[in-house]
Amino acid sequence: MLLSSIARRAAPWRAGVRIASRAAVLPSIRTTRFFSHQKDSDLKEAAAHNDKPPRDSVGSRSPPAQTAQTSESATSEAPNHPPKEELTPLAKHIRDSIKIQGPMSVAHFMRQVLVNPLSGYYMKGDVFGTSGDFITSPEISQMFGELLGIWFLVQWQNIGKPSKVQLVELGPGRGTLMMDMLRAASRFKDFRKAISGVHLIEASPGLRKVQRQQLCGIPISEEQIGGGASLEGITSAVRPDGLEISWHDVFEDLPGECSLVVAHEFFDALPIYKFERTEEGWRELVVDLEEELSSPYHFRFVLAPGPTQASRAFAEHPAYDHFKPGDRIELSPDSFRVANEMAKHMNKHGGSALIVDYGKDHIQGDTLRGIHKHKFTHVLTEPGKVDLSADVDFEYLKQATEDLVDCHGSVTQAHLLHSLGIGARLNMLLAKAAAHRRETLISSYHRLVDPKEMGNVYRVMAMTPRGSPTPIAFEPQQPALPTEPSLAESK
Repeated sequence: MLLSSIARRAAPWRAGVRIASRAAVLPSIRTTRFFSHQKDSDLKEAAAHNDKPPRDSVGSRSPPAQTAQTSESATSEAPNHPPKEELTPLAKHIRDSIKIQGPMSVAHFMRQVLVNPLSGYYMKGDVFGTSGDFITSPEISQMFGELLGIWFLVQWQNIGKPSKVQLVELGPGRGTLMMDMLRAASRFKDFRKAISGVHLIEASPGLRKVQRQQLCGIPISEEQIGGGASLEGITSAVRPDGLEISWHDVFEDLPGECSLVVAHEFFDALPIYKFERTEEGWRELVVDLEEELSSPYHFRFVLAPGPTQASRAFAEHPAYDHFKPGDRIELSPDSFRVANEMAKHMNKHGGSALIVDYGKDHIQGDTLRGIHKHKFTHVLTEPGKVDLSADVDFEYLKQATEDLVDCHGSVTQAHLLHSLGIGARLNMLLAKAAAHRRETLISSYHRLVDPKEMGNVYRVMAMTPRGSPTPIAFEPQQPALPTEPSLAESK
């Protein structure tokens, strides 16, 4: 939703309260997109140089720093400030838009930064892996995708082994996850025979080429002519095994067929609105121009001086009446809409879905972050060059299903993978691996399931047809103890 009616007159907004970005530059290196809670102290220290203390979470506020100034310092010569960072092409577009229409919502800013057709972050192609900005679970180990493939095999059995089922992935990245899932599915003849096609929800023409190369072996440089391409990019291709891969811009374009749907690190990239509770009620945080010479950035967060269309529509709800002045919340109507579309599709055509992402089972206040070259960076820096993401509210996604499906979880990624037998799968790979590969396999295993790595930060939610059996890993019982690999076996 574009809230162009919020800020037609820019001048009154300039008097809005200035807000410092919580996602200040961090010195730590992390190679995944989840927020490092261990580095929260570093974030506070880095953010302390801004003009307002950051909020650690909903319901908490850091005390204001002492800013007493002597008369000598007040009258001293103005310091020489470093120059502002170079304006990216997208930053120029956003700057001009704000000059004309006034500050824009955080949701609109995110949408421009990530999927602007001309220079959005995801529109430029491959941003994954060690040479990109972050690494996802499928890129760490084949075990992740293979085990998700097994989860969908079991779900196919649970819903009655339909003769035709389509595999669907939202935000498929490089295509690695789907490749690993298909490899696992190929080991089960009846399941593989039932798969009528693969459907990828991907808006980026560049990433569609990367996915086509991964899944179909067609080089990125090769242009596809005929029914497999359009002005918007690749629309279909055929794998060597004869399975057709189709691309769609939105979930609503899917064929009406029983679907097994996976969304891995998809919802965290959908736009959010940010709101802060004040004595006068909820006010929206929006993005404005940064004119202070002391800041290297071209944009800043400001607090709207009065209610906006977004604050009235989303924040003024009885569910949020208990929050106190100073508290912040993040809401993603786009996430609600997509989850609702998934549930409606499943209710009508059958299937199951698995959502894997970082987040909580409740609303949060300050999780929006920027990631560039495996480091956290300022949210508003270099638009188009930096990935933006925010924690997922799984309870919010459940509310979007409107009793259309049964929802399960969320559970931790570690619990899901242990329930699917990742320890046993690792030991199988270790038995066949060369010596130099064994420690890499064990390291990847720990990275996926260790609570201090991705094991607890990433959470998993499932959607299944109403009244169907509870899916594996979501049973109401204590998880089995994980099967730990032996370092001795790797030598």
